[in-house]
Amino acid sequence: MSEHFTVSKVMPAPARRVYEAWLDPEEHALMTGASTSAGDAGAYTAWDGYIEGRTTTAEPYTRIVQTWRATDFPDGHPPSTLTIELTEVEGGTEVRLRHEGLPPGMAGTYEKGWHEYYFEPMTKYFASPREQLREGVEALEEAAEKAGEALEDAAEKATEALERAGREVTKALESARRQARQQAVKAVTKTRKVGRKVRKQAKDLGKKVRSLVKGKKTASAKKTGPKKSAAKKVQARKPSPRKKAPSSKRPARTRSAPKRRGS
Repeated sequence: MSEHFTVSKVMPAPARRVYEAWLDPEEHALMTGASTSAGDAGAYTAWDGYIEGRTTTAEPYTRIVQTWRATDFPDGHPPSTLTIELTEVEGGTEVRLRHEGLPPGMAGTYEKGWHEYYFEPMTKYFASPREQLREGVEALEEAAEKAGEALEDAAEKATEALERAGREVTKALESARRQARQQAVKAVTKTRKVGRKVRKQAKDLGKKVRSLVKGKKTASAKKTGPKKSAAKKVQARKPSPRKKAPSSKRPARTRSAPKRRGS
């Protein structure tokens, strides 16, 4: 009957780093201090060839499932199954290993081996100054990337806001132009109406003035007409002066010649 066990340890690193180091052959070798290789379709070897298997499941930063077989497995015994679960906790990441399908009587040896050949060197690796510096650089890179994304997002939003504002300004200007045109048309229409009204009033006033002038002339003609006719009648009635005939009784008066002086 196969055996199984579960072990766990908190590593001073984020889950992302533990996940990447476990699956990357070069970093896995640095983490454990033994050579590691990777092949096609998830195949791998670890601890200088002592372990071999294949990665069947890799859920980023949370879960890895691998087949696992050591060189000291009895002949014909199938590979065991190793499940690595990563959970971020205060102070780092809890690495929980469940090892199943082990040959009978070997579970204790492998449980001890996980602590001695993995958890201890892994803790030193992630707590080393080199790894801390790397974490700091990656944190700066991540912060810079986020800042760049934030700037790009802000720039995109600002551009969209400017475009919206431009559209609103254009819309407002177009509305103002339409209103100005409408008001101008109304003003022109009103001015034309007033002009027509003024012309009509002027025309009516002209008619009245001409009518009044014509009426005065007619009245004047009526007043002066009868006077002229009466004068003519009076003149007709006045007798014409007659010349008096010289009286035969009175002799005509003759002037004597002027006397000459000295005669």
